[in-house]
Amino acid sequence: MKKNLLTVALLVSFFQSKAQLTTVAPGAVMTVRPGTLVYNGGGLKTVGDGKVDNYGNFMIVGGATTDKFETFQANGTSPKLNGGNFNLLYDNATATSPYGQLYITNLRQADITAIVDKQYRATANGTFQQMALPFYNKRLSGTYVSADNATESSTLSFDLGTTGFSNLRNTNSIGYWENQRVLMHNIPNTSTTTLTKAAADIQTVLYNNAARYYAVGAANWNPAVLHTIKGVPFSDNNNPSGTLLSTANPLNYTLRGAGYTLSGSVYSPIAYGVGTGNNNNGVYNEQYKTYLQDAFAITDGAGFYNGLAGAESGNFGRNMYQFGNPFLTNIDLSRVGYDEDGAGTGDDGNAITSIRGIRYESLGVVTSNLGATSSTQYKYVTYDTSGIPAGDFEGAVIKPMQAFVIKLRNNTADQNIIFNSLRRFASTTRAASTPYSLTAAKNGNTLKQLRIIGLDTNGDEVMRTYYVVGANLSTGRLNDVKLQAAAFSGALSTREELPSGAEDTVANGLYWLYINEANEIDYLGKKIRMNADLAQITSFKFELAEDAVALSDGQSTFVNGNNSFYIEQTPGTYTQISHNQIVPATAVNSGLYYGLPNSGTLATNETIIKDDGLVIAFEKQSNSHQVIFPKSWNKATVSIFDVAGRKIFTQKDIFTKNNFVLPLSQNGAYLIECESEKGVKVVKKVIK
Repeated sequence: MKKNLLTVALLVSFFQSKAQLTTVAPGAVMTVRPGTLVYNGGGLKTVGDGKVDNYGNFMIVGGATTDKFETFQANGTSPKLNGGNFNLLYDNATATSPYGQLYITNLRQADITAIVDKQYRATANGTFQQMALPFYNKRLSGTYVSADNATESSTLSFDLGTTGFSNLRNTNSIGYWENQRVLMHNIPNTSTTTLTKAAADIQTVLYNNAARYYAVGAANWNPAVLHTIKGVPFSDNNNPSGTLLSTANPLNYTLRGAGYTLSGSVYSPIAYGVGTGNNNNGVYNEQYKTYLQDAFAITDGAGFYNGLAGAESGNFGRNMYQFGNPFLTNIDLSRVGYDEDGAGTGDDGNAITSIRGIRYESLGVVTSNLGATSSTQYKYVTYDTSGIPAGDFEGAVIKPMQAFVIKLRNNTADQNIIFNSLRRFASTTRAASTPYSLTAAKNGNTLKQLRIIGLDTNGDEVMRTYYVVGANLSTGRLNDVKLQAAAFSGALSTREELPSGAEDTVANGLYWLYINEANEIDYLGKKIRMNADLAQITSFKFELAEDAVALSDGQSTFVNGNNSFYIEQTPGTYTQISHNQIVPATAVNSGLYYGLPNSGTLATNETIIKDDGLVIAFEKQSNSHQVIFPKSWNKATVSIFDVAGRKIFTQKDIFTKNNFVLPLSQNGAYLIECESEKGVKVVKKVIK
């Protein structure tokens, strides 16, 4: 059965084609709107200038061995390889724009010959762009002339507007990551080179691997500018000549032996410390630490990577796997660490039981004079031993052409990541299959997470940091930490703690923390120091979650444990933290607490400093909010902040014997900060 689209333009809000060949004929334009799903059961082909402009979600699901995905010239028989017929487009020019996605399943690689045009725009990583290149047999560079009768698809250098790539390990070369030996290989640049393995790569199975992690030199192109990259998509069927069903041979990777050499049946750690002062470690005579960052391992204590000679005995860089999204569809990594449905694999087909964390969205990639690359900022999701995520779990949806890293705790048993079932059109992570309810939370220990986001004067994020507690987590600098990740930015971070509640000054000379964990029982009511750069950060936004489920707006108390987080910006004064709360940033060094300390003053919207304390009342007759100061205050400073943390009003030396009328001219929510002449500070929220 065949279905021909012959109309000049077809705007699609819903389209379904089952068990048939869909043909987009010459002159036809099929436009798929954002948020729309098109299901094509069977084959799909375009002819001539017929095209699909996809701003939404498009599924091609094969059902027979004759089903194919093809693009033809106007004669209907010759392959059309210059693209322009199946386009994955951004809806607008913003950084958060919706984008077209393509889901292909049950088609073998030989049955996919269509050229797909994928628009690409991303935050520039620096001298190298870390990315996936999900195009089968894509040629790197060489002469290319675009024409309908072209005998090949465009080269990567042509798509990016460059003249080619370098054979040298510099900012105009292309590298890809070999997980086993912890090496970035340079791909030789010739007119016939495709995305194949480098000569030094001992893993032959990586030939044209769809899930490779690439570092593309950005010396002559700008990733932040819109580019269109063309090529043949990868099949999700790992057996090109076998069964049609992709579920029988899904695209998967065995996580085994990263950072180790195998002798017989015994894995031995690769010696990172060869040479003087850890120089000349790899086959390319580069130090591992110059282009490999392992924020997980450096918080372990033992095996912290340093510049001393001798073999590195720790876990730095080992059991670490760098990948790229192999598909033109989002993949959701948020729940890969545990078995949600009890069937052994989880709802997403994955249960990586030894997972420690994932890393994604690198910013600030820099290059040394030897060509080694490193990144200065990432986002992290870490997992406890039961697989529950913490950290940036909402962002664990990896976009097409985006790269990511998986870190395991050990190499004791093979783990597998199956990419097929991780695909997801939605831009947000899915909920766990087990319902989150009050009863469920009370029946066991949970992870309580505090996310602190530092905002600038415009209300934009500068940096974030985390404090996570749980009954099974570790306090202090121990080898069995489960969730911690080091910080690579000084704008906002926390410091390692001692079990006594003091700061671990030894650890803090080695690393600062992006995600800090502590045991909720033995560290209840004890201080975690948070450091903020107030030249960049003017306010803090707090977000709370329990077992990776956000609390309700304004909620402070966790279901399991019946405790809350607190912040101490003024010594001895503690403000209870609620979900989505914003407070002014007034201290370089603040204290974070899970559970109220035994001593000090509680300052919250519900509790005043003293019995005759400060209150803000609404006076109906004058239609105004007024501050009523404590009797013990003589003078005060009142500051008003909007919800973005911007200071919009300040008045000093206010006489406190009279009420102070707040100058709130516009409707909205405000934070009112009142400080006495003795430095006692109270922050309250007002909604006008």
